[in-house]
Amino acid sequence: MKLEVVTRRIAIIGNGLIGGSIRLALGRLDDPPSVTTLDRGDDLGGVAGADLVVLAAPVRQNIEILSQLGARLSAETIITDTGSTKRSIALAAAALPSHLRFVGGHPMAGAAGSGLVAARADLFTGRPWILTPASGQTTALEQISAFVTALGATPFVMSPNQHDRLIAYVSHLPQLVVSALMHTVGTEAQAEGLLVAGTGLRDSTRLSASGPGMWRDVVATNRDHVNAALDDLIDSLQRMRADAGTDALTGVFDSAVRWKDCLDGNHRE
Repeated sequence: MKLEVVTRRIAIIGNGLIGGSIRLALGRLDDPPSVTTLDRGDDLGGVAGADLVVLAAPVRQNIEILSQLGARLSAETIITDTGSTKRSIALAAAALPSHLRFVGGHPMAGAAGSGLVAARADLFTGRPWILTPASGQTTALEQISAFVTALGATPFVMSPNQHDRLIAYVSHLPQLVVSALMHTVGTEAQAEGLLVAGTGLRDSTRLSASGPGMWRDVVATNRDHVNAALDDLIDSLQRMRADAGTDALTGVFDSAVRWKDCLDGNHRE
């Protein structure tokens, strides 16, 4: 698949899992664009002349970098990011010089490993890629949609606040819960006790291999929605604890089965 002409020169800032996977995915296109990759400590002057700049560093680093790009880019350049929260960077983008166009983005893709070593060209294939454009960015949105589609992803459009609230539940809460679960189980069972654990624990705690680095930024920039999601989970747990043998447990389990079927594409009437 070919990219639109406007994105023939691309600069990626951040050379980890997401940035590296974008570069690899671009490289396997029929007519790949010119790609410049910058990482921590590199001169941001390397973005000059780019049609598209992709900020693929952690959330708060992306915000800092965004504030430094104004004088280096032309009016034709579009900026996007790949961060897991959107309101903070949308607010920062609103302060950019008027000639710059920004469309927030978040690929809903990941891997068991992290960093450039885990990057792969098919990371985004068949995965959602959420876009959070500012009002009046119709043309830029169309161009970024074409970009993410060329990477194999499916674009979804929503506001920054809609994104942050939804992703607090479908992404941020699962990570925090699984990490807390593995911490709790491991602290009590210790290494010897974990030897007898079944596959259920291993399967349900895959996300606990994630380190805390990027998650500090996620929680810091989405604290209100993350707290609301945690409150809802705590409420469910407390109801089960208070009435574990009867209606509360049955209600939660039945609801979980129904929504898991929905998640897996097996809708039940």
